[in-house]
Amino acid sequence: MKFERADWTSFRTVEGLQQKAGVPQSKMRRLVLKELADNALDTGARVHAGELASGGYFVEDSGSGIEGQPEEIARLFSVARPMVSTKLLRLPTRGALGNGLRVVAGAVLASEGFLVVTTRNRRIELHPERDGSTTVVTVTPVDFPVGTRVDIGFGPAIPEDANALGWAVVATEMARGQSYQGKSSPWWYDAPQFHELLSASGAAPVRELVARLDGCTGGRAGEIVAEAELVRMACSALSREQAVRLLEVARHSARRVKPGRLGPVGPALFPDRAYGVSSGVVPFGAARPQAEIPFVVEAWAAESADMRLLVCVNRTPVTGNIDVARNKRKINIFGCGLRHTVAEAPKDSNFLVVLNIMTPYMPITSDGKEPDLEPFLGEIMSAVAKAVRKARRPGARARVTSQKDIVLDNLDDVIAAVSGEEGYRFNERQLFYALRPIVMNEIGKELNIGNFKEIITDYESENGEIPLMYREPRGSITHPHRNETFTLGTLMVEEYERPSWNFNKLVYIEKEGAQEALKQNRWCERHDCAVMSSKGFSTRAARDLIDKLAEHDESVEVFCVHDADASGTMIYQTLQEETRARGARKIKIINLGLDPWEAVAMGLEVETVEQGKYPKPVANYIREREDGHYWENWLQTHRVELNAMTTPQLIQWLDEKMARFGSGKLIPPPQVLEQDLADRIENKVRATITERILREARIDDQVAAVIGAIRKPDGTKLARDIKGLFEQQSDREWRDAIEVVASRVTGAASR
Repeated sequence: MKFERADWTSFRTVEGLQQKAGVPQSKMRRLVLKELADNALDTGARVHAGELASGGYFVEDSGSGIEGQPEEIARLFSVARPMVSTKLLRLPTRGALGNGLRVVAGAVLASEGFLVVTTRNRRIELHPERDGSTTVVTVTPVDFPVGTRVDIGFGPAIPEDANALGWAVVATEMARGQSYQGKSSPWWYDAPQFHELLSASGAAPVRELVARLDGCTGGRAGEIVAEAELVRMACSALSREQAVRLLEVARHSARRVKPGRLGPVGPALFPDRAYGVSSGVVPFGAARPQAEIPFVVEAWAAESADMRLLVCVNRTPVTGNIDVARNKRKINIFGCGLRHTVAEAPKDSNFLVVLNIMTPYMPITSDGKEPDLEPFLGEIMSAVAKAVRKARRPGARARVTSQKDIVLDNLDDVIAAVSGEEGYRFNERQLFYALRPIVMNEIGKELNIGNFKEIITDYESENGEIPLMYREPRGSITHPHRNETFTLGTLMVEEYERPSWNFNKLVYIEKEGAQEALKQNRWCERHDCAVMSSKGFSTRAARDLIDKLAEHDESVEVFCVHDADASGTMIYQTLQEETRARGARKIKIINLGLDPWEAVAMGLEVETVEQGKYPKPVANYIREREDGHYWENWLQTHRVELNAMTTPQLIQWLDEKMARFGSGKLIPPPQVLEQDLADRIENKVRATITERILREARIDDQVAAVIGAIRKPDGTKLARDIKGLFEQQSDREWRDAIEVVASRVTGAASR
């Protein structure tokens, strides 16, 4: 015999309810009360939960109440009703499946409890039935014009729970602060899920759904539907291909939502606990276009007698099993997709950690809404590590003594402030100026730029480069044969494209002014050599650019030119080798000098320098010479600058170095030469033939005739059109409006 039953019947028994809700009987009461609190909080209302004097519990809100007749309200609490939910529309709100009220009704039915809903001046006593419906027992007029109150009681089949209100209280506490005020973004859906959203919208017009998306409201919704060629179509009628097309068009109208807009709770929720925050964007979806999901991870930590962990998603506790444990210095989290070390701390210290993840989409792995937290692991580790690091210091924030601690404690907040909600690029000094008064206020000492740069360098060596930050340009690079020089900075290196077959050598020289003399002498052209200069030690940008050139298909030789002093030898060594900020170069750097023995042999002026309290560091290649000990000591008190040479001497010296170490002028491979010749021949022939055809066609006469027939608006009307454009799009230029008019009138004239 085979048995068949509807899916909703699992809600009728405590055992089935456990499977649907994803919690054991012992936590069923706290889950039901959390579901009621979540539903109320998602309306934006204030919520209060407590115990009834007569036994049972209540959850009350200050919202607009539940609309509809008592029978319609009863249907909301029916376990057999089709799942009706707004959760397919992705937003950073509580809940995930829309099963909450069915769990509430199921718990009352399975335990033979009671359920009363009071809203809009009516007290409605409900009774969930075994057939899946919910009947209205009584309706009593009461003075209750604002909000909704749900009274609920459980029978003995659902065990008592001393912490029954725990999850509901956490959810109401987490509701403080600013929440996300925007609409669901088309960037938050992959192709299959957007198609599911359309299918679930039934006969609603496509335009109606599109208008509920960020950046697609008002008249723009109609334009999007028209561009996707879906006018007057119902949502459920769209094919997968049409859904993808609609999603792509909608994305063109919507900016990506930055994680900061999602409404993180912030540190003020637990002012006596240390706070850490991290954010990111993670892709989801097996089919393109994938969803791009922004998220924020917040962590609060305080020292505790034992390890404890509470995890929330979108300000409400998760119901899946998740535990925290110590393994010597490691803090490990197990459950909800995690089996990972998230932080380290001294093994004799324990912490209470509260974790909250704000996101418009959280993958779930069961009807019980157990989240899969693994996609957010990197930022979970970052936020927890920051909070634990702050919490394990005496007094957490109050008694911080180190400038480094203060900088790192406030770094995330300052980055968010200088970058803004839009996620603008910012430079290193902006961080410095924002952090300096914070350090002064906390310990009364001024943060200097040198110490700040060391702190940031150490931080980036451990955590990777700070996203969106760039360094100010310092130094430049000159290309031969092109009469172009670029300043050397983070942004320039990111966008740098090596000119094709333009140079096969690069000289790094520590003197910024040397390039001008070399350009005047056409030294770069004579040697097919690019010249990079900077004052003193090479910058990150210089080292990054060398690495970028080393990875290029065209080979390049890289040389270093420096003063004959202790610092000069280290300029060469740090350009080649690993530093705290960067790994070693990916190409061998050739040292051209100036070296001290060479400078002395050339008879250049030797300067005497003061010997410091500590020995000056010198490069390894100095000490590795047979007479290295002599020159290491010599460099402690002597130096010879490149500027000791006259400009003719410097040019001659560089010419001799290139003759000795360089590979000669650049001659590309034969296939490159052949292709370049073919391109030039084609361009010249094309230009000759084009000029002849246009001349024979009397092109100038034809152009004049068409222009003469065009009716052009006068300057006054053009000015009005330009003002209208600026009102709609303030970032446009007046020439954009002129271009639109020119395209329109010439298009009409050509038809």
